[in-house]
Amino acid sequence: MPEPPSLRFIRDHIQTKRYRLTKHATIIRLERGIRIAETEQVLLNGEIIERCPDDKPYPSCLVLGWLSSGDPLHVVCSKGEIQPALRIVTLYEPDDALWESDYKTRKVRR
Repeated sequence: MPEPPSLRFIRDHIQTKRYRLTKHATIIRLERGIRIAETEQVLLNGEIIERCPDDKPYPSCLVLGWLSSGDPLHVVCSKGEIQPALRIVTLYEPDDALWESDYKTRKVRR
């Protein structure tokens, strides 16, 4: 069974520009004014906070990093079968109502 991408895999593919943004990630990035360079920096310096091996069509992971503004950014990446294998599925600034102040921990819904 395929595994979610590792941090090493993500960083290697970002450094060598071997990745692609899904249509959804591109739309979200443009709507929110997040530059490609900022997305790359988040993935180069961020940390994996969740692994989702059962995601379809490919296992994915959630990376937390920080924009130059100091705001947090979550990036969902997967490891696809079509080259380039690293896919940036979506990205978003985490909602304070859903995430603890560390932006790594989901708040428990009551």
